[in-house]
Amino acid sequence: MMPDTSFSTMLAMVGDASKGIRLQLPEDWMQGRAGFGGLVGALALTSMRSHVPPARKVRSLLISFVGPVGPGDFSIHARVLRSGKAVTHVEARLVQQEAVRCVVMGSFGGDRDSAIRIDPAPRPEMVGPAESLELPYLDGLTPAFTRHFAYRWALGELPFSGTGGREIGGWIQFRERTDCLTEEWLVALADAWPTPVLAMLTAPAAASTLTWEMGFVHLDRRTCVEDDWWCYRSVVDSAENGYVHERGAIWDPEGRLAVYSRQTSTVFA
Repeated sequence: MMPDTSFSTMLAMVGDASKGIRLQLPEDWMQGRAGFGGLVGALALTSMRSHVPPARKVRSLLISFVGPVGPGDFSIHARVLRSGKAVTHVEARLVQQEAVRCVVMGSFGGDRDSAIRIDPAPRPEMVGPAESLELPYLDGLTPAFTRHFAYRWALGELPFSGTGGREIGGWIQFRERTDCLTEEWLVALADAWPTPVLAMLTAPAAASTLTWEMGFVHLDRRTCVEDDWWCYRSVVDSAENGYVHERGAIWDPEGRLAVYSRQTSTVFA
């Protein structure tokens, strides 16, 4: 077996791709026949950064998974749609076998003077990582990409347990050594968990994200925390006719909201 490819290595490859080098997702970052969506979104975000002034932080991402990004070569094409006085809008397209597989819209904005400030939602109450259930990586049963993460389950029922389906939550961190996490790393953390509705099933079934909206909560938050646990919670708003609508959030190791997201997914069961 080939050694796993670190997340930091994958991000660094995007810089080389700008010089004409094509990208490829290794086996350890796959989720069935498709690449892990959190990595795909992170690569697209990295490709956008060279088009945006450094003072403009990423405020939101809108991601549409048009088709699976498979294990073959692909390219990322980023372009500025508009750059105004405060906000820059960038589009990135992932193309594989001459077909668009993913479209990402990123909004980057500088800080503004404002009289409005509302504290973000607090971290939910749950037992700590040490008291939570450790989820092992099971070769052939759990998606390949999950071996890059350490999970501690604290809220809701486990997938395919036949009960629950409304909510999940717990703690997560990268298995590789981390320090200062840019938003690319948070994209991966926010997408590494399964949809809560899989708990309603009693046998494995596939699920796939169609669209994903992410908002980044800055509030002068620093993310330079070495190898620590981030909190995650996801709640399903509705599920019917094979489609699931859910909202989730990530809190940093100090308990401050860092990312919120909404996903529309399909479940093949």
